[in-house]
Order: sequence, then structure tokens, then C-alpha cells
Amino acid sequence: MSKANLSPSTCYNLSFFKEMMKEYRKVDDNIMLRMNTTDTHSEAGCAEFFKQLAEAYQKREDTVNYCLKVMDEELDRKNKKLEDDPYDNNLKDAMYTEESKRRMVSNELMVEDIVRQRSLQVFRSKCRIFDVPQDIEDFLNKRR
Repeated sequence: MSKANLSPSTCYNLSFFKEMMKEYRKVDDNIMLRMNTTDTHSEAGCAEFFKQLAEAYQKREDTVNYCLKVMDEELDRKNKKLEDDPYDNNLKDAMYTEESKRRMVSNELMVEDIVRQRSLQVFRSKCRIFDVPQDIEDFLNKRR
């Protein structure tokens, strides 16, 4: 699924969102198999596989950030409505539900950190010949 296929409904349907993230993590889930079929003594082979890993990392992070932005905008909109009518209990309930969904989406960033750490550990142990470019290293470490 490309970013063009993302929509606010993707973000609010948590079952679909989690399934999509699971699909995006397949490259990490199959890393041992992929590393066993990659020429780990070739810098070009390691570089090609690392490129796929980095693209998957970026796609997942972009997806989570898109959904967080969509949810934050909707929460801001509802907060403004609540200022107009602070006694609107239906709106308060809707905001509570939305905040809960936002936390679940935000938790995907923590899951992402764990998945990255594990896949990079395997990658580095198998592709010792390959040095991760500094800009990618910075991207990988930006939330730590």
C-alpha cells in the first residue's frame, strides 16, 4: 500500500491499520531466511538488502506519522468544538475514544523501535562488511 492509498479511515480502523503494519513488517519477520539467501560477503548484496530494510522502515514510520497527524487534527477540531459547548458529553466520549485510538497508533512507534533493533542486529551480524550510512543511522536513532 502506498502513501496515496492511505486515508483517515485507514487510521481509524485499527484492525486494518495493524494488519497493514504487519504486512509492512514482513521483510523484518523473514530476515533470517533473507539473510541466508543474500551474499553476505558481498557489499553490493548487503547494500541491496539494507536498502529494502530502510525503505520498509521509512514506509512504516511515514504511515504511523500520517495517522498521528490525522488524529491530532481531528482531536484539535473536537477540542475547539468542546470549548464552544463544554457540557457536550457525546463529544467528550468521542474524544476519549479517539485519544485511545491515537495511543494505540502511537504505540506502533515503540513496536517499530523493537522490530528495527532486532532486524538490524541480525543484519549487522550477517553483513559485517556493510557500513550503515550515517544519514540512515541518524534516522534509525532519532527517537532514542
